[in-house]
Formats: sequence, C-alpha cells, structure tokens
Amino acid sequence: MQRKSLTALVAVALAGATALTGCSSSSGGTTTAGGRTVINYWNWDPNMVTAMGACVSGFEQANPKYTVKISRYNVPDYFTKLTANFVAGNAPDVFQASGQYYPTYIAQHQIAEIGPLLKQNGYKNNFAKGIDPVTGTDGKTYGLTVDWNATGIYYNKDLLAKAGVTEAQIQDLTWNPTDGGTFGKVVKALTVDENGVHGDKPGFDAKHVATYGFQLMAPQDPNGSQTFSSFAGALGWKAGDTFPYPTQIPYADPRFSETMKYLRSLSDDGYAPKIGEFGANTSVEDQLTSGKVAMMIQGSWDVATFSGNTKVKVGVAPLVKDSKTGNRLIQGGGDLEFMWQGSKNKDGAYKWLTYMTSDACQKAAAQANPAFFSGIPAVFDTTAKQVAAKGMDISAFSNYLKSGLSAGANYSNGAGLQTAVVPVFQQYWEHQVGDSVFKQLQEKSKETIGQK
Repeated sequence: MQRKSLTALVAVALAGATALTGCSSSSGGTTTAGGRTVINYWNWDPNMVTAMGACVSGFEQANPKYTVKISRYNVPDYFTKLTANFVAGNAPDVFQASGQYYPTYIAQHQIAEIGPLLKQNGYKNNFAKGIDPVTGTDGKTYGLTVDWNATGIYYNKDLLAKAGVTEAQIQDLTWNPTDGGTFGKVVKALTVDENGVHGDKPGFDAKHVATYGFQLMAPQDPNGSQTFSSFAGALGWKAGDTFPYPTQIPYADPRFSETMKYLRSLSDDGYAPKIGEFGANTSVEDQLTSGKVAMMIQGSWDVATFSGNTKVKVGVAPLVKDSKTGNRLIQGGGDLEFMWQGSKNKDGAYKWLTYMTSDACQKAAAQANPAFFSGIPAVFDTTAKQVAAKGMDISAFSNYLKSGLSAGANYSNGAGLQTAVVPVFQQYWEHQVGDSVFKQLQEKSKETIGQK
C-alpha cells in the first residue's frame, strides 16, 4: 500500500466514508443527544483510522464536553471532497493532509495557525528528534505530525533461501549506477526465468521470467519516495534545491539521470517487471507474497500486512547505501494533521489535535495497530516487540529512529507537479523519451511549483 503517494487504498462503504462515532459530517458545533459537541476528523488511511479510533475513548473521558467522529474517505475522493467542503464552509474540524496539498491549503487560508495556541497552552510531546510540528513557508506553525514512517526493502525469505542469498547480505546492500553494487548482484540472483535459470547464470531468458528480483521502479510521484529517492539519495542527490520548500527539483543533475538509467535497465534486462505487466488487481504486496517479485521498497505502514501473513515469511532491510561512501538516505514522513480555519469548534479541534500526540493516545494507537509507528521511542519499542513476536524483525526501522530521520520535501502546487512530471517518467521507462528530458523536467518543476 503506497500510503504517502496516496494510491491503492480500499474503497469503503457509506458513500465512500466510514464513520466511527458521532452523528454529523459538518463542522458546525453539532451536539449529540447526550449534549456533547461533535469534533469531526477526516482521514484517508485505514491504518490511521484504526489507530486514532483507539484514542477516542480516552479523549472523551478526559474531555467530557466533546465526542469525536472519524470519517475515512477513499483517496480518489478525499481531496476533491475536502476542497468542496472548504468552498461550502462545511469542512471537518481536524483533517489529515499530505505534503502535496497542505502548502496550497495554507496559502488559501483554509488551515488555522496553531503556533500561538501551542505556546499559550504550554504544548510539548515526547517525540524523537526530527518528528516536528508542520511549519509553513512563513515559518509559522500550522499542524502536528502524529506518527512517523519510512521505507525499507521488504523481501520474500523463501525466495532468498532458494537463490542462496543470505539475510545478512540483504541487510547491508551497497549500490552504484555503474555495476549495481551488491544490490545488483542480489537482484540478478533472485530473478528466475520460467525454466528455473537464475538471472546471474548462463542461459537466463529475460523474456520469460517467473520471479523478478525487484519491483517495477517507474516512479509514481515527483520525489520517487518508493523508487528512485533512496538510490539517487545515496549518491548525494536531493529532491529539491532548498528544504523543506524547494523552488525546483534538480532532475538535470547527472546523479539523477544515472540513477534513472540504471533502474530502467532492470526492467529492460528482465530483472524487474515492465509497466503494465501486472494487472491493476494485483497489489505490490501480492506480488511479493505470491513469489512474482522477490524484493521491493515499501513503507513502514506495510509492517502490519506482512507480519500478519501466515503463508509467506517476509523480512525487511534498510535501504541501499553508496558503494564508495556508505551514505544512505533515510527520509522520514508522517501523518500530518491540521485544524480547519473555518471551524466553529476550535477549542475542541485543538484539544483533539494535540491529544493525538499525547502519551496516552500514542500508546493506545500503537497497541491497536502495529502499522502505527509512534514518535515516542519507548512506545515504538513496544511495537517492535509486538511485531517480533509474530516472527518479523523490524530493527531496520528501529535503527532509523535511533540514527535520525531526514525531512522530505514539501511542494507548493504538489498536485500540479504530480500531473506534470509522472507521465513523463512513464514515457522515459518505455523509451519514448531520452535523458535529455530531465533538463526539461527540472524547468517544468520550477514553473509548476511557482504557480499560485
């Protein structure tokens, strides 16, 4: 599930929404039969709905004036519906938004500044360094990060064993764009054609592959969160000229083009699928557990999915590091939560927003769903132990948190950037355009990000 790129979420009932409690979808201070004021909270992620749903009881006990209604909308509908409700003056009191969209919402004055409230109420949390409140381009605070996430390399343990690849090798993969490093060697060894010949052996048939060593790497978002970012990042490339709000993305950088050429070659040479090879009904998770793909980059939110699989043993390893320098880029993200500027219930909205980062809520959320990675180290350690009890070692993620996370880029006009850039990546993967397109894409990113 590509949670941060906002794809592949399961459709839900009730006209696309699931309501956990309460009785109204408006943000007008509606009250229940018991006299409690309803706080409306929207989210698109089923893992977060489960996690935050576990916090409602504790919140309502601590705040008897309020009740929380959580609504989840399928991603294709979420932002359209949110925008429509902004216009109608009927948006939720508190809502989740991604780095693609929230800078635009701030510019449109739809998100309330919370910095003064945090200071006035002496707000603090016990989160690890780097899991910070959300600031705008003006330096003001507009939202809170309520958990953290990152990506890792998930692998099918059975396929590793059959190929003679050890887990120790997977846990320490090096990479470079010239020969692929140990990463390239492992990918070839894990690839198997329909005659049982491995990709690193004579006679391998690249046109008839039964198991690919790695996933399709054609990017699905402008910063390649689950594709090129870790590879180019290991070489020192960054997805922006300034952080956290870039004015352009340096696609013309030779380190980027070298990375893209190498990753595309995996599909060209039969070590990774081609675009469209698997139908829309085959999820990336299914590709791994069915044996069609041996390794893939997925998010920490997939820990619950893979650790709960009783048929296939799945492990997770750190992202690749540069063959020469040992540099590894670990970009952290998180669920970003905001208050609507037009809310008629700002007191309740603020209380719910900040409660989500409290020790009580973080513990309840982590207990309810192991896909919820708490920003509080002690709580996360408990999650790691829960997952380990199911047979999955997630020390790769534990080490990320200990060593520190790098913040990703947030783009103004992120939706426009997605539309402008991703189709060109697809064309590049299919050899419809060449390396010269990256200079054009960098200019396009500058133009698109700068649009108001």
